Amino acid sequence: MAERYFAKVVSTPDKYSVVINKGADQDIHVGQKFLVVGLGDIIIDPDTGEELEKLEIVRGQVSAEHVQKKIATLKSCEYEKSSDVKQIKKVTARGGYAMLGPQDTVTESITPGEQHLKIISGAKIGDFIIKL
Repeated sequence: MAERYFAKVVSTPDKYSVVINKGADQDIHVGQKFLVVGLGDIIIDPDTGEELEKLEIVRGQVSAEHVQKKIATLKSCEYEKSSDVKQIKKVTARGGYAMLGPQDTVTESITPGEQHLKIISGAKIGDFIIKL
């Protein structure tokens, strides 16, 4: 394994977690942050034809949630937020006497989007772990 890659994914228990082949014996501690990456195709320079390197496909940022002697469970530490919802209500005065009666009324409200844990996109056994 290249120096850049610290560990490998050995299990994917759910869409928010991965288990790696390093643990307390390799000085992993709870809260430590990592990046999960898969390797894609070799990128070739179109001008020189030189093979540059394999493309790293970022699956997600994770932090150590549970550490055992030889393995550690890492969980997504990124969040996504759904879009805010803006609602506008407009009530228009009826009839020809608007000057004497009620005028147009506009009410605006914004419902904030919900925040939720981001999934580790496409993580699989054999993906690499980079220390952050």
